[in-house]
Amino acid sequence: MQTKPNKTNKKVLFVWLFGGIIGLSVLMFASWVIIEGSMEATSGAEFCGLCHTMTPMVKANAQSLHGGNTPYGAVAKCNDCHTTHDNLIDYVWDKTRFGAHDTWVYFMYDLDEIDWIEKRKHREDFVFDSGCMSCHHNLEKATMANPKAFVAHKPYFLGDTNSKCVTCHEHVGHDNLSYFISRAKN
Repeated sequence: MQTKPNKTNKKVLFVWLFGGIIGLSVLMFASWVIIEGSMEATSGAEFCGLCHTMTPMVKANAQSLHGGNTPYGAVAKCNDCHTTHDNLIDYVWDKTRFGAHDTWVYFMYDLDEIDWIEKRKHREDFVFDSGCMSCHHNLEKATMANPKAFVAHKPYFLGDTNSKCVTCHEHVGHDNLSYFISRAKN
């Protein structure tokens, strides 16, 4: 013979379900706040500059337009350029991968032996067009009004070139970087 659940059992079940839903919601919200805060705290020059090898890059960036040296004061953080912005998974993967690599290099290699000038030749591997376009999303439309800029950017927007933004704009984000690198070695 089947027994009917009594009202007390239903109330207990309801309290557990409701409490579980609330608890899970609070846990998810807290996790999001912690992850978002961590991602933000480790995205800019304040964090990246903690490593003394990044000092020349931070100084050069501070003098550039992307470092806030404009009438508007807009600042591109390190991860705005040095991680892909195609989607959240790729962004988190790049951030994790580059962070782990940089930490490994910091502890395992002689940092004074790194040839930063030579590494600049590989900038296309460490600066992502999706980062550029996340801020400069109106570039294609804006360059149409400027014939000189349109001619320069037309092959890029038509997909007729393998060039990346930093192929032509090689000093973007780090004006006078070679100067700051040479001063750091002295």
